Amino acid sequence: MLLSVGLVACGGGGGGGVAAPITTTANVQLQPVVIGPGQTIGDLLVTLSDSPDSGLALLQGTLKLPPEIRLPASDRLSPSIPVVTLDGDFTGGGDFTVICGDATNQEAQPLPAGPLFEIRLMPSEPRQPGSYTVTLMNVRASTSAGDSVQLAQTTLTALVTIE
Repeated sequence: MLLSVGLVACGGGGGGGVAAPITTTANVQLQPVVIGPGQTIGDLLVTLSDSPDSGLALLQGTLKLPPEIRLPASDRLSPSIPVVTLDGDFTGGGDFTVICGDATNQEAQPLPAGPLFEIRLMPSEPRQPGSYTVTLMNVRASTSAGDSVQLAQTTLTALVTIE
């Protein structure tokens, strides 16, 4: 998977004055999930906040699931916003790596703050009610120019409750 996107940036004209401070740390979060008694799927929401000036255009991370939770055979990812790239695939050890943003265009737009995408989760069979932790690890982000964006955390966890 490609994380960096090349961009040739050109400076804009502009007058003098004091530039606004630049926020270079992005905050990615996972929301808790409840899979109720009559439900077979719950959506793990991935959100972006506190990154107004980070320029984050591409996000990648690896999902690690406990044995009590699995991913569906298809339709594992659902965008919350229009994105050029939202893709995922299984990697070694049964982990699932996902990439979100724009891995195609040189002039990729930064991802907006708010919900980005959902990862669909299912209880394993036989269903085992309880609370379990899912982990999104090795989270990385970059700008359109391929520069790394500092993240508040590179390992995120969420509680998934199966009722």
